[in-house]
Amino acid sequence: MTDLPIYYYPVVGRKSTGAVFDRISIEDMQQNHRRQFTLFILGYAAIQGIPHDGSTQPVPPAASYMEMAGIHGKPYREYAGDRKMPEQKVADYDPTDPKDTLPIPSRFGGYCNHGSVSFPTWHRPYVMLVEQAVGDVADRLAVDIERENPGEVGLWVPEARRLRFPYWDWAAPKVITEGFPPVIVNDTVEILLPGGQTATVRNPLSYYVYQGGIPPDFADEATREGIAYFSQWSRSFRHSPSDPNGSTNNEALQAAMIGDRAENVRRQLALLFNVPDGEDPARTWDEFSNTVQESRSDLNLRNTGSLEGIHGLIHGAVGGNGHMATPDYAAFDPFFFLHHSNVDRIIALWEWCYRDYWMGDGYIDPRTNRPAVWTQERGTYAQVYNEQILPTGARGALYPFRLENGEYWNSEQTRFLDAESYPKYYSYDEFLGVKVDRPATAAERRAARTRIYDYYGYNPGTAATKTNKASWSHVPVRSSKEAGLPELFKEIPNFRIFIVVVRLPEHAFNRSYNFELHYDHGTTSKFIGAVAVFARPDHSPCKACAKRRASGSIIRGAIPLPFSLVNDIIVRSGINRTNVTLENSTTDIIKCLSGRLVDTAGKVLATARGGKEAPMVPDEESASETVVPAEVALYTSAAAEKTDDKKHPVQLYDWQAHNELFPNGWKAEDREAF
Repeated sequence: MTDLPIYYYPVVGRKSTGAVFDRISIEDMQQNHRRQFTLFILGYAAIQGIPHDGSTQPVPPAASYMEMAGIHGKPYREYAGDRKMPEQKVADYDPTDPKDTLPIPSRFGGYCNHGSVSFPTWHRPYVMLVEQAVGDVADRLAVDIERENPGEVGLWVPEARRLRFPYWDWAAPKVITEGFPPVIVNDTVEILLPGGQTATVRNPLSYYVYQGGIPPDFADEATREGIAYFSQWSRSFRHSPSDPNGSTNNEALQAAMIGDRAENVRRQLALLFNVPDGEDPARTWDEFSNTVQESRSDLNLRNTGSLEGIHGLIHGAVGGNGHMATPDYAAFDPFFFLHHSNVDRIIALWEWCYRDYWMGDGYIDPRTNRPAVWTQERGTYAQVYNEQILPTGARGALYPFRLENGEYWNSEQTRFLDAESYPKYYSYDEFLGVKVDRPATAAERRAARTRIYDYYGYNPGTAATKTNKASWSHVPVRSSKEAGLPELFKEIPNFRIFIVVVRLPEHAFNRSYNFELHYDHGTTSKFIGAVAVFARPDHSPCKACAKRRASGSIIRGAIPLPFSLVNDIIVRSGINRTNVTLENSTTDIIKCLSGRLVDTAGKVLATARGGKEAPMVPDEESASETVVPAEVALYTSAAAEKTDDKKHPVQLYDWQAHNELFPNGWKAEDREAF
């Protein structure tokens, strides 16, 4: 039993309802569950301190938005829902202690787990905490409404009981053309009132005004487009200009999410559900869960990216020169919890599809063939540097989220949403026939994976039927039998998928930034994909230390090339198929590509052109080795189908490394890149 603190606010989710109900999309809630939507809007507003009808709802300090948002980063202080005894604070962050402020990089100070196997598990009770706070207010509001409106008894209280925190699926097909829905971006929203009347109220999803004023440790952050005035902005902004008064640029916000950028997110998400069966459970969880991927060796046997990496793309797209793009301030944008509710939905789908893949107590290091432990490399508010991470026990504690008995939540308890799992009192609405709280056979889970990656727009089996067969005739494929695939798997002849693997120094620019991949044809340049670095700045004056840091922690991501793009390049190459090799085609593809390092405000910091024929970047124009990618390389994989089961996922195998994309260097486009 953990020693009890002075005070704690237990995270129990919607336990008070005594039942499990679904989280649904914010659009579904607004359109089809109007009373529930009213209660959600008023409840979310209440925890933000927004009055309704001239009064505010009482909220415990630990359930105020200011306190809950501050868990993720700044202000670096103890969460009001976990007030420890003095002797329990030995490992906690202390801004006056050199152990926390002098190391480079300095210790996070926030509680949040990033870049580790506990990234998905830590955020699950975090969203439950906000869900609980909103739901408690909604329960009281519903009782008040029915008491004051006898004709509506039985209409509001049941809707409050069903209320769970909604999500927004940023990878849905309609996002490609529509971008963000009005309910997320408009400053006001219409809600249903008793008697069928409506009212227009301030939208708590659009922005947040700090309760109690701007915390003293909030600091302005410089970007190449100017400054994010976090020390002066009294509310959250998205894509703000460099202005102490701040404003949200909704046009820039929409542009960052629609079209090719939305397609990239969809392809990367689809690839997460193309992991084959029979892989090492711990290492597979590691690759799925986070961008650092501690267990990987230099040999890239599989390249499917990570959920944390996709999540970082959304942070940058929403924030720009604003709160969501910077970890220390991200949770102060009310969209943060809609975003993480959707991240949690994807976790629920993935763990339903892959029940056996899990972090466990560690992994077998492929370089030494010896057991190794997971670590939280940088530490958090309550974890010291390189502290071991376990799924249970003291080293599995998910600070600052406590259970009713005073112990901390642990990663094992966060697993699964079915009846056999630790109670969480929520599930998700059905998606493509998948209900994540219901049991299923192994065959049903496999079939669901196929439906999911097909829905998100990256189905190798379908793509193979659309290639120009004559143009692809030279593409070699190892036989499924020779590769040791299970019986009844048959290789798809003359077909491979093409993926660009990117490894980036986490702290190259002392803030969040993206690598962008573009396709150049003639005078046009088309965005293909991106890998995000979602990083906190470090304000140490030690520049040499900062440069050493920049070459340390590496963020890894994977960009699937669109099937249609690869097909077009191969068809247009016009090469003689009788004496050509796969390397000829990869060379043709690479020379059509270019790279950019771009900060979240949109400033291009460095550029590179693909292929050995590209001009060599002169030394005096070259970007520093401390900021350029550690790797940008093309990989391909063969694919095999199960001959007796068309619903079975395509098996990716025979991964091959090809050429580095940018052998002739990176050009510094800004002084910061030199």
